[in-house]
Amino acid sequence: MRAAPSITDSLPAPAWLRDLPVVVGNLVPIAGVVFFGWSPTALLLVYQAELAAICVWTIVQIPFAHKRPNNAIDDRFRLLGPLQEKRGAIRLPGPLPPVYPRNLPTLVFSVVIAPVVVGLAFFAFALTRPTVTEADAAAFLLGGAAVFLTRGIDTYREYFRESGYREHSPRSLLLVPFKYLFVVGLLFMVFLGLESTVNTTAILDPGRSVLALAIGKLAYDIRASRLERDDDRRSLFSLLYGSKRTEIEPEPVEMPAGEPRLRTSMSQRAAIVDALLHGGAYLAGSIGFVTTLIVGFGVLASSVGIVVVGLGLGGFFVALRATIRYFRYGTLEYYCYDDVLVAYDRLLEEPQAKLDAHTVTGVTRSAGRLDRLLGTASLEFDVYATDETTVELFVPAPESVDTDDDANESVPMTVPHLSEPRSIVETLGLSWRLDDED
Repeated sequence: MRAAPSITDSLPAPAWLRDLPVVVGNLVPIAGVVFFGWSPTALLLVYQAELAAICVWTIVQIPFAHKRPNNAIDDRFRLLGPLQEKRGAIRLPGPLPPVYPRNLPTLVFSVVIAPVVVGLAFFAFALTRPTVTEADAAAFLLGGAAVFLTRGIDTYREYFRESGYREHSPRSLLLVPFKYLFVVGLLFMVFLGLESTVNTTAILDPGRSVLALAIGKLAYDIRASRLERDDDRRSLFSLLYGSKRTEIEPEPVEMPAGEPRLRTSMSQRAAIVDALLHGGAYLAGSIGFVTTLIVGFGVLASSVGIVVVGLGLGGFFVALRATIRYFRYGTLEYYCYDDVLVAYDRLLEEPQAKLDAHTVTGVTRSAGRLDRLLGTASLEFDVYATDETTVELFVPAPESVDTDDDANESVPMTVPHLSEPRSIVETLGLSWRLDDED
């Protein structure tokens, strides 16, 4: 369904008020150092808890990000790639903004990688064999709860209440945990230095050193918060990685005025069979190999539990692949005008792509095994070559990045499993370009 403009239109808060959650979150460890004598161990544990909190709140934000990533996953990633190309959103009840299906690949990646990142941070900390006292554990619980709450308040105010989700893509949201992971790494090295200093010399007061570390962290967070809101200044991270300014503002696919001359789509039976067969075919790859290994090991070990786990893993990926395939093609309806073909998603109520007849270089009609089973045929429309989206690790300066959406450019289009595919070709006046592979 079409996206709602925002939750609430409100004026931005003053700079000092916008920095308040960041300041409060950092005052907790500073107060712990000053009044309760927190050790470097306790302080680093709190900052690791903040890394976990940032990862959690970033995951919460990703489904609602409005902009499109500037370096997209393409369709060659068969499992989740097709969702990246989906346009439109699903509107939720209540005050929440709409959810964008195209953000699902980044969401899955984040859900998988976030525990790994946090786990590695704690593992690296454990390798130092620190002495964690009851006071350190209490500081970790208190400080962790405080930073989680303040980060949550900041997320609500900046991202949801003030419609910050309209300025981000799921990719630009990942910049925040990426930066903080770097900061935690620096803090970890300083922590090792403090531990070494405490054990080898009495010149440097460890309490003052820990306080200086906490104050430095506060200064960094305030600066990072202000750079995030400043359109004219960019941090080193945004210079390398990009930022919300380098992401693509979505534009709708324009449809010709009036009613289409022809509307056609796969039958419901064809859509379901197509999705199930593509899901089952997914077992022919690495997922099927892993599933077979697990099930085989369970059989050899006479373990019903292992067999069930293997079958469950294979079944999950088959179901996921089938569902995404159905969402990719099963919800589409094709609108034919005099010289334009539009793929329209009935579920999202949003046109997905179009092609102009004059850009078509060839039309191929084919009937594979599934088409022969269903009594249908599929069409492939080729168009003049256009620039392809590339996957890049870093993004240059915003002024040199193309942030225009290519929504209204003609794209190659696949129209699968139609009972009367020639009707589209004839409506568009492209019969002379038709090449039958039967």
